[in-house]
Amino acid sequence: MNTRIELILEAEVGAFPLWTPDGDNVVPDSLPLSPRVLIALEDWTAFYDDVGGAMSDRDVVAEFIGQGYKIAHAIRRELKGSTVWLADPVTGERVLIERSIPR
Repeated sequence: MNTRIELILEAEVGAFPLWTPDGDNVVPDSLPLSPRVLIALEDWTAFYDDVGGAMSDRDVVAEFIGQGYKIAHAIRRELKGSTVWLADPVTGERVLIERSIPR
């Protein structure tokens, strides 16, 4: 299925971590994402909720961002043609997730 949309993967306490550029929270079941990706999103946001959004340890932040990249790439693969951004949980800076070409 080719669903061309723009999404931002951004953790926010108490909310599903996908957003539109207009700031609307995306309903998980509104996208044709696999159960594997939906579970990864739920786990990722559950961790963020557990720490109350407060991550001061650099290693924890790096691991959280690394997991976010993996999830964002999976979303981009499943929603072919879509634009996906990952927001840094500390700075809020957004990074465009680009297609990675296997070597």
